[in-house]
Amino acid sequence: MSVAVVMPAYREEANLAATVEDFLTTLEEDEHWVVVVDDGSPDRTGEVADRLASRFPGRVKVVHHQANLGYGAAVRTGIAHALAETGARRIFLTDSDGQFRAHGLPELVADAERERADVVIGYRLPRADPLGRRLAGGAWTWLTRLLLGIRARDVDCAYKLFDRRVLERLDLRADAATISPELLAKARGLGARIIQRPVEHFPRLHGEQSGGRLPVALRSLRSLLSLWAEVSPATPVGRAAHRLVRPRDPVLAVLTVLAAVLSMVAWQHFGAARLAYPDAISHLLISRRVISSPTPGLAQLGGVWLPLPHLLTLPLVWIDGWYRSGTAATVVSMIAYVLATRYLYRTALLLTGSRWAGVTAAAVLALCPAVLYLQSTPMTELPLLACLAATVYHLTAWRRTEDYRSLAAAGAAALLATLTRYEGWVIAAVAALIVGWTVWRRSPRPRRRSRAEAHVIFYGTLAFAGMALWLLWNVVIFGDPLYFYAGEYAKPSLWVSRDELTVGDWGTSLRTYGYAVVGNLGPVLPVLALAGLVAHVLRRRDPVCLAPLLLAVFFVYALYSGQRPLHVEEIAGDLYNVRFGLIVILPVALLAGGLAAEAARAGRPVAALAGAVAVLVCPLATGELDVRREAEAFRSGEAVRSGLRAAAWLRSHYDGGRVLMQSFGNEVLTFHSRVPTGSILYEGSFRQWRAALDDPAGSGVRWIHMRRTPGDRDRVWKALNGAPALRGYTPVYDDGDRVVYRAGAAR
Repeated sequence: MSVAVVMPAYREEANLAATVEDFLTTLEEDEHWVVVVDDGSPDRTGEVADRLASRFPGRVKVVHHQANLGYGAAVRTGIAHALAETGARRIFLTDSDGQFRAHGLPELVADAERERADVVIGYRLPRADPLGRRLAGGAWTWLTRLLLGIRARDVDCAYKLFDRRVLERLDLRADAATISPELLAKARGLGARIIQRPVEHFPRLHGEQSGGRLPVALRSLRSLLSLWAEVSPATPVGRAAHRLVRPRDPVLAVLTVLAAVLSMVAWQHFGAARLAYPDAISHLLISRRVISSPTPGLAQLGGVWLPLPHLLTLPLVWIDGWYRSGTAATVVSMIAYVLATRYLYRTALLLTGSRWAGVTAAAVLALCPAVLYLQSTPMTELPLLACLAATVYHLTAWRRTEDYRSLAAAGAAALLATLTRYEGWVIAAVAALIVGWTVWRRSPRPRRRSRAEAHVIFYGTLAFAGMALWLLWNVVIFGDPLYFYAGEYAKPSLWVSRDELTVGDWGTSLRTYGYAVVGNLGPVLPVLALAGLVAHVLRRRDPVCLAPLLLAVFFVYALYSGQRPLHVEEIAGDLYNVRFGLIVILPVALLAGGLAAEAARAGRPVAALAGAVAVLVCPLATGELDVRREAEAFRSGEAVRSGLRAAAWLRSHYDGGRVLMQSFGNEVLTFHSRVPTGSILYEGSFRQWRAALDDPAGSGVRWIHMRRTPGDRDRVWKALNGAPALRGYTPVYDDGDRVVYRAGAAR
């Protein structure tokens, strides 16, 4: 074994001698050298190094920097000297601070021989540094892994063994701590075999670490970014970044950036109304309860609303500030907004070959006030629009190329749609019919049936998997596969009153939905879409993009059959669920884009004018924003105001303990009271809810909330009002609609 140990040293006069002698003693039976690089130390480090070289001539070599050049420069100098002045087969890089011991080096060399490894890197187990240093090191390792794609567990661990043939081929430039990721990234780029091994780490006994100082950290970060720019094309993140800087489609890149900026501006603008919809609060509560409730876990997703939006919120909902502001879930809507904008551009471009069409279609969606408001809330409309836009694009691409990857992507997008909102179930089924019909028409007669079946099964295995899993989920959790439709908190009778004007009346149902569409899109865009439809038919463009129009039929039928209500002021005198009319914006945007493509054929000025009309007319002609007015009407309603009053009282008086409170109908109170969700026993608290209703004191309940609004009394009131189980509880709040009891005497 022949090894050269490279050891940078800066202000290490108290540690250097012991560290060097430790390695000399361990390696004395083998050919070895220790190369110490004094990096312009202001103390006596250089003198200590020179004395060691005098005591151990030929074994210790010293290189001096006249000024402090940084850790990276010292490592580069040491490697260059070891390669030029020694015949060592392997170069070992370590520090001179005494936090590593030499006894692990022979084992690393043996591992390299046994595994035929070009590089062996250590990872500290455990790391004997203060908490702040460990956190900073973990963040640095995570950042280098993300940017450079290296898989080191501890990228800056100073216990690395290299075959000299690898180092001879490396062009090293990095400064500060970036030298370690540069070594690994460039060695990997050469195809070197790299293995990792745990190493012992010891507390620093003398001196202080310089890597944690802000100037050093900033220099390391700047150097890392330079390294990333150099090597990033070989990494997934790097390829994505280079695609952003030099995109395949510059127009799409600009649209993406503009959509992201517009999304953030709208998020800020609509901040006061972000949680005006009670449903927005309900979505936040569902996600929060998965991680914080008396019975946390995935079962808290329930069986009414589909789970994907709540699952996507989980990574952020534990951040209390983001949860309270709604940002944890709004981020999902904002990302979906940008994705839907991109997919509309790509679909319109695919259909027409015109970027004018793509820009127009994307802008119709991106500038729609209703879309901008809903993407600024935790509601689920934007995730659905993004999934449907992706389904339409990939299905259109498959019909053009018959590439199975596009068909699989369409199935995956439909799967996500079916786990977002129930409208996705309709589109998934329609897409299956389109797949079967397309293959049937294009196949020779003897093979029509078999090929159509094969393609539908291929698509449907993905597209319908979510629906099947949701039915199974409802069976496992609630014992009824249709609980999501007919369960206690999902049946249509909860929402649709007996005097609903649309029930049983096709004409009123159709007019109601038409008014909802105009209320979302304005009066001009539907007219432009009709003109675009004529051009679409005459040009015989792919009809797949019109599939979301069938959702309008679905909603009209839902109104007629009494499945869900939708109110517009022109018919019912109020607003309710008007956002249902927004779903047609996808085909409307694509048809408007097609109209812009036709204008482009007549000349660029006309195309620009058509695009400007389609893009600008929607925001200007929509007038007041119906979806926001509906949300604010909810917030100003007596039920919500009553909940907010009770929430304010509870927020100022709650002093700990379990709370018994039905969630359904009390979401505003639950959220705004700021009582920890882990302390609230509600109807989703597995095996605890019914026990608490029977015996609240025995369940450790300290607070009881009852809603006693005539015609809307909750289960807590029905179970406990006047019951013996209330003995020992004193009413402490009563506003006529709500009563709050507290265990013990009144305060």
